[in-house]
Amino acid sequence: MKKNTVKNTVKHTVKHTILVAVAAFSFSQAAAAQNLDKAITDFEAKDFEGAAAGFYAVNRLSEEPGEITEAQYGLARSFEKLGLHLAALKIWSDIAEAGNTHPHFEKAIEGLVNAGEALDDEINMPRTLDKVYNGPNVDTINKMNPEILQRVYFHLGRHVFNRQNFKESRKLFRAVKEGNPAYPQAQYMQGLLRMGVGQTDRPPPKYDQAVVHFEAARAAIPKDASNKKLMELRDLSSLALARLYYEQAFSSDDEGERKVLLDKSKLEFQNVPRFSNLWAEALFNRAWASTLDEEYGRALGALHSLSAPYFVDEFYPEAKILTAIIYWNNCQWERVNTILDEVRGEYEPMSEQMTALAESNLEFDEWYPLLQKSLEPGADQTDKKLIPRKVALAIVKDARFEKMEAFLKEIDREQKIFEKSKTFAKSDMGSSLVADFDANREGYLGVMGKVLKTKVRGLADELGSISTRAGLIALETKTAEADWLEQGRAIDNLQRKRLPRPFIPDDTFQFWWFRNEYWIDELGYYEFTVKTECFDE
Repeated sequence: MKKNTVKNTVKHTVKHTILVAVAAFSFSQAAAAQNLDKAITDFEAKDFEGAAAGFYAVNRLSEEPGEITEAQYGLARSFEKLGLHLAALKIWSDIAEAGNTHPHFEKAIEGLVNAGEALDDEINMPRTLDKVYNGPNVDTINKMNPEILQRVYFHLGRHVFNRQNFKESRKLFRAVKEGNPAYPQAQYMQGLLRMGVGQTDRPPPKYDQAVVHFEAARAAIPKDASNKKLMELRDLSSLALARLYYEQAFSSDDEGERKVLLDKSKLEFQNVPRFSNLWAEALFNRAWASTLDEEYGRALGALHSLSAPYFVDEFYPEAKILTAIIYWNNCQWERVNTILDEVRGEYEPMSEQMTALAESNLEFDEWYPLLQKSLEPGADQTDKKLIPRKVALAIVKDARFEKMEAFLKEIDREQKIFEKSKTFAKSDMGSSLVADFDANREGYLGVMGKVLKTKVRGLADELGSISTRAGLIALETKTAEADWLEQGRAIDNLQRKRLPRPFIPDDTFQFWWFRNEYWIDELGYYEFTVKTECFDE
């Protein structure tokens, strides 16, 4: 009797447990369904924070595959509407990586591209696209809306370009047709390919084809464009053309051809608008073109502009070497020696300081705080444990680093939204995503630190190389000056006089002597009168 009682009790308990579990499961599913309906209602009412919290809860709690897929899509769309592009990127990536069996796969590919472009993300979004673009997914993606598909091709092309797969990248860039938003960028990248940029085997440049691509990239951008990225791409195309013509001129043995190419080069440098982000770069490169063309006064004028307070954040250490070369070509030896002494006195200590930093035991996540400390207005510039201010300013203006810093700031911005939103704070999503952002920030600081360390080491080597070149020019100067003196010219008896003013092209130009103060409307128009002190051969 006792045995039967125990048996019946166990049976009853098990049955009751099963009933409770079934009831709990049914209740959970019903609650998830209700949450999904409410999230959809909130989304339609444009309460995107409430919708996001609801979709997140369904995604976490539901065990019904259909509800989970709808909640994922709703969550990504809610983040998208809130301008939380990083958060959206993560969900779109999850959906895309589920493959083409996910009912919202194609929408996820589109959302992934949109979020990545909003973030100017050249790492995460392209990497996900590359991971997804295989197997049965390929046919599905290739049948997508051509406008979206060609943007996918562009990002895949740039991704494989960075991985040295140039043949595949060219194929993908060529698939982006005129009229597509990615067309100007695809043309620019094809121009770089034709020039052999980034290719370790250094193939001969295909100048004519590169010109076609760079001109196509520039022509595809409207003159009245207001998008900053497109405006900068247009200027990059002009710079690329100018450098291309300069490179051709430098390698040409035909004097007439060289002159034509240098004129083209200088014109393209002048096509970069004054006060644009790339203006300083254009001025510096134009000085080299003018030097090769033996227009020394114009070269010195361009370099003089770069020394104005307007360009205080720019760093062109090679500018002093170029100035020395110009005076060397005109046999003005004491000026050459003065400049070379300045170069070695300034850059050798900087190179040594940065080399020591690069070889120190700093962890990667310590480099970005070091950069920020080095940029503080009151930072002690004699502190050898800091990055020299000029170098730090040059790093933060580097195009690649600017993108990385913008990405870090976006992590911080979105994290604060999840921390401060009352709606998000009430949900599990808030605390969970804040923790995710913390982890992402920590990891990204490590990535930035690695880039910073590489950048500092590279600049240290560059400054060391410039100092070495200064030493070599100094040796050549001694020999050249000795020969010059032997021809009968005595430095002590030579007194320079003010030379006539430079040539004035037309009445639209006015001439003013420089009186040790810079006027912003004069920048880029300075020109020196330089008289050679060399003997005729």
